[in-house]
Amino acid sequence: MITRRRDGMVGPHAGRKRIAAAVLALAMVPLLSGCWQGFGASTTMQNSMNSGNGAQVTVGEIRVENATIVKGDDGAAQLIMSVFNRGPASDELIGVAIDGQQLDVSGLGNTTVEPGGFLTFGYGAEGEPPAGYIVVAPLDVDTGSYTSVSLAFGTAGVADFEAVVVPPVGYYEGLAPATTS
Repeated sequence: MITRRRDGMVGPHAGRKRIAAAVLALAMVPLLSGCWQGFGASTTMQNSMNSGNGAQVTVGEIRVENATIVKGDDGAAQLIMSVFNRGPASDELIGVAIDGQQLDVSGLGNTTVEPGGFLTFGYGAEGEPPAGYIVVAPLDVDTGSYTSVSLAFGTAGVADFEAVVVPPVGYYEGLAPATTS
């Protein structure tokens, strides 16, 4: 005998329909919650994005970290960054271009990054005084925007990226090049 229940469902299969609806709802949760948006999702790209902490880029066994351009009021700017060598052989920074301007690296001092080592440019590390000033004057780019940077290494090749241009305030205070006038 088939009777109508209080919930309005009729027949012996009413319980199965409820179970099927619950299973379907649970199966839809991961699809609707956005837990997996694919390999090109913006959340998987954040590591390679430029930020106020500088650009990160890898070319061959060389890793450039925190590349930022500090621009003074007189228009002169300095590229600050750390360069790490993760390879088994030394490599050398042989060329730099900022906003299309080729810069002379011969006066930078040591530009060879030893295996497993690192160099800093524009500021000191581990208590060392600042070294390796990469200066471009004038730089016709507003602070708060990005400009192109190209670093050429003897073995690893060329790293092209965009670096943020910041004023010499806060964390970057004192890192702008000295007034050129």
